[in-house]
Amino acid sequence: MKAKIVTLEKANMMGIVYRGKNENNEIPAMWEVFNKRFKEIPNPDMRAFYGLCYGFESGGSFSYMAGLAVDQFETIPNGMEVVERPASKYAVFTFKDKMDKIGQFWDEIYRTYLKENDLTAITGMTFEYYDERFEKTGECDIYIPVL
Repeated sequence: MKAKIVTLEKANMMGIVYRGKNENNEIPAMWEVFNKRFKEIPNPDMRAFYGLCYGFESGGSFSYMAGLAVDQFETIPNGMEVVERPASKYAVFTFKDKMDKIGQFWDEIYRTYLKENDLTAITGMTFEYYDERFEKTGECDIYIPVL
C-alpha cells in the first residue's frame, strides 16, 4: 500500500481520554460516549473527528483520545481533556474496511506498509482521522509520524 507523506503543524485536540491496554474493547465503548458528548466542546473544527494514540508505556498501556480539533480551550467540559498534536511529518494510510478490522490494519502498517514505502516510524502521537468519507463509506486515514 502506497503511503501519502504530509507535514502537519501542531494542533490542539479536546475530547475524552482512555488510558489502558484496550483489552476489553474499551475504546469502541468510549467512542459511543464521545458521540453523545462532542457537542459540549466549544467552537470545535467539525471537519473531522480524531482518534489519537499517545503516551505509550513498556507494559502496553497507552492513552487514546476521541476528540476534535480546537483553536481555544479556555473552557474544558467535565471529563474531557486537551492534548497537543505535535507538528511532524506523517505517513498516511487509508483504511477501507469494516471497523472490526482496523486493529489488523494498524498491525499491517507497522509490519509491512512502512517497509514497503521505505519509511521509519518514530515515537510520537499516531492518529485516526475520520472525515465525511467515514459516514459515507467507512473510510478513514491513519497517520504515523516518520523520519
